[in-house]
Amino acid sequence: MRLVTDNLQLSGQGSLQQQLYSLLRQQMLTGIWPSGALLPSSRTLAADLALSRNTVNQVLQQLVAEGYLDGQPGRGYQIVALPEHYFVSEPAKRQPQPPLAIQQYALPQKSGASNGLLQPGVSALPLFPFAVWQRLLQRHSQRTALSGFADPLGYLPLRQALALYLRQSRQVVCDEHCILITAGAQQALFVAAKLVAAAGQQVLMETPGYPRLKQALQLCELQVQFLDASTPLGLDTEQLPTATAAKALFLTPGHQYPLGGIMPLAQRISALEWARKHGVWLVEDDYDSEFQYQHRPIASLQGLAGGDGVLFVGSFSKTLFPGLRLGYLVAPRHVIAAAAAIVQALHGDVPLLSQATLADFINEGHFGRHLLKMRRFYQQRKHLAAKLLQQHLPQCQLKAQHAGLHLVLEFPYSLDETKLVEQLTTAGIKAQLLSRYVFAGAPRTGLVIGIANQNDREFIEALNQLISICAAALKTPTLD
Repeated sequence: MRLVTDNLQLSGQGSLQQQLYSLLRQQMLTGIWPSGALLPSSRTLAADLALSRNTVNQVLQQLVAEGYLDGQPGRGYQIVALPEHYFVSEPAKRQPQPPLAIQQYALPQKSGASNGLLQPGVSALPLFPFAVWQRLLQRHSQRTALSGFADPLGYLPLRQALALYLRQSRQVVCDEHCILITAGAQQALFVAAKLVAAAGQQVLMETPGYPRLKQALQLCELQVQFLDASTPLGLDTEQLPTATAAKALFLTPGHQYPLGGIMPLAQRISALEWARKHGVWLVEDDYDSEFQYQHRPIASLQGLAGGDGVLFVGSFSKTLFPGLRLGYLVAPRHVIAAAAAIVQALHGDVPLLSQATLADFINEGHFGRHLLKMRRFYQQRKHLAAKLLQQHLPQCQLKAQHAGLHLVLEFPYSLDETKLVEQLTTAGIKAQLLSRYVFAGAPRTGLVIGIANQNDREFIEALNQLISICAAALKTPTLD
């Protein structure tokens, strides 16, 4: 049977192609057009509906691709027999299907993609040498070898350059065979978590601490025990448990996140001795070690351990720019292949073009020059911000002053955080609540404030707005 279409009418809503697609699909789904029937030719259909043949042919091809029609040479388009449950009297009244079960991990959703004022974790993007980066990127853009599959550990010249840099700057014990390139530090932390513990086993992490690490551990279905790391020296190793079932301890000795404590050498050695005694892996997140303002960075835990028993995680998000999405995991040789297999299962290859560009950026000295320039800039920025905050909010405590790209402003008492966030958001300020970093123990209220990604005028204006909002909020404390 060949259908007649001269009585069809378009809805007038949307493009002509969308209208025709919806009209033909509805005729089939409601059973008005039976299975096996033939549509008129595209020329006839176009004439009946006063449409171009190009529009009609595009819609017919889409319906063929979706399985509603079967194109038959010499006969035209035939309606495919669909299962009976697809046919309803009115599509809008289709009975809802019961929801399929999914696993819930209590993971928050990221809100907004834009960079806000005083947002922590963002480097000074306007000061990055994008012209140099673009030149190096262009150098590699037509290399066919970078368009295929990669070494599972990552681009070899980048791993070689990174090994030399880590040995010199952080005394990491490694070579190119101990380094895995990842899609950012977050992926490296997740891989480390999968390596050190199985679902249901226990691990230790700091509080206050990195929320995304906590989320990665949740996703791995690990039992997380929190250790207080709020001292001026970060994690207090004297509080490490005398007996533990934990498989790993995740920590930030170079610059505790977010409170800023820097673990001294004696505490680092103590942590290593404790881990060896109890057979516990240490996962060292070295997220901010390049930006120390009082002294040179202390040797990494991994270096002090001689490369044994420590997984070392880093990234280029703060040293270069977050959108690069390149990180790395340093692990002993007998572990690194298993780590690479996890990345392959999760992500496949990390894109090679950005890795090749970064390798040249490091080897030609641009990385070192950029770090030197940014270290001076961030130190001046942090000094300016600390001066303003201490002058106008003297009742608050200021933390994380001696390293990194953020400051922590801790309030003397609880505030209405919902109202505070609303006011900051209205002003375009994306400083984060300190409470979101606290996972156990006494509650803490305050703000984690980024000091990097604005020009001087924008930075001072935003900081003054934040000070004004906080000063007003501190006059009306929340009663506990």
